[in-house]
Amino acid sequence: MWKKLNSPIVIVIIALAGLYGVLELSQSKSTLAQEIRGAYDEINAIVKEGSSEAEKTKAIQEFAKEIAMQIRGGFGTGFGDDESEKKAKDKEYVETRSKVKIIELKKVKSSWSDREKYVFAVKNESDKTVSSIKLNYEFYQKGKLIDCENRWVSQVKLLGPGEEVAVSKERRLPGEDSSVHSADEIRVKVTSLDIR
Repeated sequence: MWKKLNSPIVIVIIALAGLYGVLELSQSKSTLAQEIRGAYDEINAIVKEGSSEAEKTKAIQEFAKEIAMQIRGGFGTGFGDDESEKKAKDKEYVETRSKVKIIELKKVKSSWSDREKYVFAVKNESDKTVSSIKLNYEFYQKGKLIDCENRWVSQVKLLGPGEEVAVSKERRLPGEDSSVHSADEIRVKVTSLDIR
């Protein structure tokens, strides 16, 4: 009798019955609880049919794999971001980033002969406070990209809704003949930011 009580199938049945009871208490219509109950009934049927030990072992292994997959899925759902919540956050991020604008961009004279200087403003037209703004600078000459750079806007910690901050950017020109490397157009884009 003791040997039968300690057999793996009896232990699994007892564990399943306990797990089923706990799940039924916490969620009355849980899909996992229904599937555990179905698996429990199947294992009971296998035991009652008196199938061979090999069939019982295989059924238990398949059941254990299925339970492990569902438990991992359940924890992922319970502790991870819901997919729709993640999509909503991504949408909010893209919308907010598109409302942080680069305005009044122009080239001005630099105090250094081997540098170009640009001034512009970063304006937050969104309804969110933003921080850690990173800009991408693209330098063009006759329509062709000649240089690019990514930099954080260090002049501002937080940029509230409706606020703007003036920014300057100096670009060092390589070589002796700086006019060869001079840009006739600059494009500035907001590539990343944090929403507060």
